Amino acid sequence: MKAITLFCASFGVIASIASGAQETRRSVPEPFVGSWVCQTVTPGYNLLLPSSDPSQPLTNKATTPSTVIVQKFSLRTDGTYETPHASGRYSFDSAKNALAWLDGPLKETATQTQLGKRDDGAPKISFVQNRRYYGCFKPKPR
Repeated sequence: MKAITLFCASFGVIASIASGAQETRRSVPEPFVGSWVCQTVTPGYNLLLPSSDPSQPLTNKATTPSTVIVQKFSLRTDGTYETPHASGRYSFDSAKNALAWLDGPLKETATQTQLGKRDDGAPKISFVQNRRYYGCFKPKPR
């Protein structure tokens, strides 16, 4: 079976034609274009102090605070994205409402990238990176 891939740069459209079936991939829909802020949290740790009594493990502990990890990126209509330090390309699968990172810094690390809407109708993006779930939102313009 022979497959043909066509790319039209002016529209950012990739179409794959295999045995008569056609699947179209475009850039993300307009509400998802622009800057995104993503965040996750790492829990704090309970540390046993050196001066603590080992026979009473529930006392004399120090707790480290939890940490919020923030990432930023921008999606463009031409199928590219930018992070603060690099850029890459993505493809949008409208059937699954998902992104595939084709290259750049998110290709190897971000998985299960899904697009959706919040309860209030605002667009959202979520993905998994380093076994942590990231929720993304579009910041309001100033």
